[in-house]
Amino acid sequence: MKKLNGSCLCGKVKIQIPDDFEYMGYCHCSDCRKFSGSDYASVGGLDSSKVEFISGESNVTYFSKTVETDLAFCSLCGSSLFSKKNLANKHNIRLGILNDTPTARPAFHIFVDSKAEWNNICDDLPQFKERPPKK
Repeated sequence: MKKLNGSCLCGKVKIQIPDDFEYMGYCHCSDCRKFSGSDYASVGGLDSSKVEFISGESNVTYFSKTVETDLAFCSLCGSSLFSKKNLANKHNIRLGILNDTPTARPAFHIFVDSKAEWNNICDDLPQFKERPPKK
């Protein structure tokens, strides 16, 4: 399976993951907007066991947002790296840190009820007020 490499802005933190995202989408919640510094966050989720640090793991700082979610960023350059979903054992990788192009593409928008008022969603992807319904 193809591997994807990712890094922070300064290049100290480097990760490698399989090109095997379980889901990929755009989150418009206010927390993701604040953590990404943008009007939404592009994320891809996969099992935490599949995230491999190539270098710089000691430079990752975690902010415990909730019992369920830790946010990770580079302590040197401040790059937003991923959110770690502790109860689900998932990592939501910030797609902007990828140096390689994943096979999958974002397939949905979530938390559109709390999106920035000035953000116009201009694609035909499914939109969910909050999370998608459980399958």
